[in-house]
Amino acid sequence: MLNVMAPEFCAAPEKTPTGFFYAAADGLTAELNGMPGGIICRVPSKTGDYKTFVDTSRDDETLKVVQLGIGNASGLLCNSVYSPAKDLLVTFAAEGLEIKIASESGENFEIFCTGPLTVTTIEKYIALHCGFSWYTPMDKKIFKRPPSGWCSWYYYYLKITEDEVIKNTDWLAKNLKQFGCEWVQIDDGWQGHGDGLGDNRDWFVTCPSDFPNGMKYTADYIKSKGMKPGIWCIPFTQSDSELFDSEPELFLHRPDGTSPGTDIANHRDDVWFEWPGMYHLDLTSETAKKYLDGLFKMFCVDWGYEYIKADGTTAAAAVHDKYRADAHDPSINGSRAYRIGIDAIKKIMGSEKFLLNCICGTNWAALGLSEGMRTGGDVDLTWRGISNGTGCTIDTLFLNTIATYTDPDVVCVRDPLPIEQARLWVTFLGITGQLLMASDKMYELSDDRVELLRRIFPVADIHPMELYPLDKNNMAPVFNLKVCLPHIACWDVAAVFNWTDVKQVYTLTPKGLGLSGSKWICTDVWNGCLQENENGVIKAELEPHTCKVFAYWKKDSRPQFVGTNRHLTQGADDLLDLKWDGDGLVLSGRSAVVKNDVYKVKIYVPEEYEVISPNTEAEGGLTIIKILRDANEEADWIVRFKKI
Repeated sequence: MLNVMAPEFCAAPEKTPTGFFYAAADGLTAELNGMPGGIICRVPSKTGDYKTFVDTSRDDETLKVVQLGIGNASGLLCNSVYSPAKDLLVTFAAEGLEIKIASESGENFEIFCTGPLTVTTIEKYIALHCGFSWYTPMDKKIFKRPPSGWCSWYYYYLKITEDEVIKNTDWLAKNLKQFGCEWVQIDDGWQGHGDGLGDNRDWFVTCPSDFPNGMKYTADYIKSKGMKPGIWCIPFTQSDSELFDSEPELFLHRPDGTSPGTDIANHRDDVWFEWPGMYHLDLTSETAKKYLDGLFKMFCVDWGYEYIKADGTTAAAAVHDKYRADAHDPSINGSRAYRIGIDAIKKIMGSEKFLLNCICGTNWAALGLSEGMRTGGDVDLTWRGISNGTGCTIDTLFLNTIATYTDPDVVCVRDPLPIEQARLWVTFLGITGQLLMASDKMYELSDDRVELLRRIFPVADIHPMELYPLDKNNMAPVFNLKVCLPHIACWDVAAVFNWTDVKQVYTLTPKGLGLSGSKWICTDVWNGCLQENENGVIKAELEPHTCKVFAYWKKDSRPQFVGTNRHLTQGADDLLDLKWDGDGLVLSGRSAVVKNDVYKVKIYVPEEYEVISPNTEAEGGLTIIKILRDANEEADWIVRFKKI
């Protein structure tokens, strides 16, 4: 697996308890093979020091940097290679360390260093070392990326209606579908029997006043607009007292025969209520499996929903543990019962439909059974509400796209949220690559708010490069996305966040971002303009609760492509080809453009060159090509130059 090419005078490798040590004075080169789907990443150099990790080996690195990647991403801050398929981590400790991908398949890597090399191998890294015992490598054959869409809850709450779903669906189909928005998910409020909260948890009853044509009609309407329907439920509970009385084997009971539901009640406004539902399924019984079979056949087969948001599921583990003695099978503990229930749901849904399991970070026993997992509490239109989504991301971002698609909850951009905070929120979702659901009254949004969403749909194909839990109590100010498209181009997109309540000045440096090179072209992504600093040092002044985003491109001595306005990632999805003809002095490319959206190709032109093509404009210190099409399609572009 590891082949080290050392100078002839080096001694034989010394075996260590977890790997090997290679002594060398003048450098080593190694080949690491057999790492399917491998990603270059960083783990703490001190085992177990996950919460406080800061790389102090670089004297100019004063900022915490969270690395993420697209494609064959690598960087000088990385020290490891991880294979999700094998759950195998190989980490390297050496001076002048650099790791590069040696094959597009992601199985083979090259390691370079200037001094002695220590190699450590950790098997079952996530399952045992990180403590996620149910870890299963994610199968992304069907859902290649996290879903992008709309959720009704954070504007309508329990007041969602068929009419409002239709209005928002119409708007989404016209305004965001072409950008990659696919899903329309109906949340709490569609169901009947009761007036809300724990009283209306009868999933076999539709609210007749709010959804008069029924849930199949709504799903069919969503699909008629070229979008995909989703629905919310709490599958392991019920509020139908008649069902509780008539089918006692279906539910858990106290020793006296009553429901344990009131034991886990919540408290709001001095009124006690049971939010998930008063009656909890006994997931160890065959009757519960038959119940779930009927419920999810109704959702997915009879009604046609393709995305299920299953809420309140982890409460089942706590209830089963407390009342295990009275369960159908008392030998099964809470986590296993919860897993049995999720497994039953997923078998009914099948692999073609998406299951979002809302665990809120409390029980990961269903890893490997659901495509997505909600990792935190509810967000809202306050800084504290935004922090719920950003904070829950930190602990579990290293699992995203590897073990599951993590869901930090929705993004909202509407008034009265200040637009700078809305920009911070969308930037954070856009650069971390997690499940993405907008949740506003979409057809009333102003265009400046919609513009923010256009630039993060769909979710980009982003993977983590920090493979350990981060410290949510000491949020990193920099999230650096490394994009490397084979045979096209490589660049970095660095988002700088001020999480504090006071103005901050953060200094970005190429070395601090793990970049090699001395000359850089930098752009301000949201403002679309050139940053005049060839050395790549950027002082970012940020007011409280704001962010800025900068792109880094290694500077050449010729005209260069330096991004597009299509997506926050600056071309990761839309740039399909790029060529420079040094003889003819021609820069050309091909891009995927969006219907009725002015697509801008950004080009840096050195002083020694002049643009001679007529189809360009000057904007923000850059040369711009604008493309407008009446359909989503691929478009070729070309710019000619002459030397001055």
